[in-house]
Amino acid sequence: MKKLFVHHPLFRLLSPLFSGTLVYLLILLINNNIVQLQETFLGQELYTCIGLAYIIQEFSRFSLLFFEHLKEPKSFILKIVIQLIVSLIMTMILVSSTMYLYFKYILLYEVNIRELYVFNVIFIFITLVYVMLYISHHFLYKINTTKISKEVDAKNAIEEDFLQFRKGINPKLLYESMETMLVLMKDNPDEAEQFLDYFSSVYRYILTKQHRELVPISEELDILNSLVQLFNQLPYRNVIFTSKLYSKHWVLPTTLLTLLERIIRTTIVSEKHSLKILLEEIDDYLKITYSPEEKLNRHLSMGSLKDIVLTYTYYTDQKITITTKGNLKIVDLPKLHYHENSNH
Repeated sequence: MKKLFVHHPLFRLLSPLFSGTLVYLLILLINNNIVQLQETFLGQELYTCIGLAYIIQEFSRFSLLFFEHLKEPKSFILKIVIQLIVSLIMTMILVSSTMYLYFKYILLYEVNIRELYVFNVIFIFITLVYVMLYISHHFLYKINTTKISKEVDAKNAIEEDFLQFRKGINPKLLYESMETMLVLMKDNPDEAEQFLDYFSSVYRYILTKQHRELVPISEELDILNSLVQLFNQLPYRNVIFTSKLYSKHWVLPTTLLTLLERIIRTTIVSEKHSLKILLEEIDDYLKITYSPEEKLNRHLSMGSLKDIVLTYTYYTDQKITITTKGNLKIVDLPKLHYHENSNH
């Protein structure tokens, strides 16, 4: 869309043939020499008009490229006015010079003012068409770019809303919890009631906090412990979660819950071994460390955390990273500090 069709090689080759022929017919019509069409249509004058059309159209195309890459003036309107004036003057010079040389050295007589005027008017019109094509293409491209940008923004907003909806509902965890609850209600009603408390705490937090920008990390940790207890009742590896935090700061709602769930879901299920997860703070980062025994077809990566990474870019310039050190996997999560006049 950005490249104007007049720069296409096929258009450059064929267009002057048609425009040159049209110029020749117009001149015959103006001079009342239409009878010559039956006698010498493919004559010297036709080839001259086609050749001059090639010269004018290539010059017009070059002027479009030149003014498009010209940085000054900044104003688009002023640049168009200058382009129009320069193009018209140069077209008149090219047409007048070419016709003067043709009449003097080919036809062997002086060109008259009337013939120069006719040729100049016709080829100036061709130059004007080129300039108008450029202007219309510029505004059409601008309008289409704006529309596409709005559509992309709307699409991203819909996708973000859908991701937030899925994140809030978390259908997989919901069904797993309901199925486990059905089993516990038959075998151990007291344990089922406790399981229901963990389940309701997690979902109440997800549904009520997801529209807040930031929450104190202490609130997130409280629910994180409930989520750990919830997963320990599900058919996954038993989780031992330890927190070593000594300062107060903020976190995006459900971030730690999402991280913990994805770590658990990418770990091979085992009844004999536990999954130990350590949360600590070092400098400006929260570090989530665990010993990975990941599934063959699924592992924790930056791609699996792209929703969290995208959200964090709005609040901090520091990056979320995943590194491997020995037999440990470490997720570095930037700390967020709440200020009234800033999001950082």
